Amino acid sequence: MSHKQYKYWILDDSPLNAEEKRLLQAHLAACGDCRKLKKGWEKSLHAIRATERKNPTPDFSVRWQAKLQQEKKRNRIVRQRVIIFSSLLLIGLALIAYVILSGSLTAFLAHMITSSTQILLFLTKGFSELASLINGVPSIVRWALGVFFIGVANMFVILLSYLVWKARKNHKEWQRAGVYAEE
Repeated sequence: MSHKQYKYWILDDSPLNAEEKRLLQAHLAACGDCRKLKKGWEKSLHAIRATERKNPTPDFSVRWQAKLQQEKKRNRIVRQRVIIFSSLLLIGLALIAYVILSGSLTAFLAHMITSSTQILLFLTKGFSELASLINGVPSIVRWALGVFFIGVANMFVILLSYLVWKARKNHKEWQRAGVYAEE
């Protein structure tokens, strides 16, 4: 029989038949490592059985569930950030691969500058036409639109302030919830 089988018999809780007991006793008489294992295992079992059982605090499961929910939320945010970062990295690598595979960095740069210039000219022409259109509108309508857009801008500033406040509050709650396991 292999040495492993004796270790299994020592650590197993199921009862041994007479033949297995005899083989184990003979092996223990000859093997110091297995005797040491058996003695240590018996001491460990005695210590486990002699130790007083401690019950968790009544609200432990509630705190643990809350912590679990926060961890899920945090993991979801981390996954989203990893996806965004990976996407940006992939786009950057694809851009670099395009530049390398096209064989001409100068052609790529020239194309980028030309495209940027065309976009700026398009925007400038569009703003110019928009300005002439706005100048044809009565001044009271322009004032009303100005007040409206200032209100919309203020609304976005308030919304952004709320989102930052809520994010900081959630962050502080996550930090405080990290203490649940200490009790």
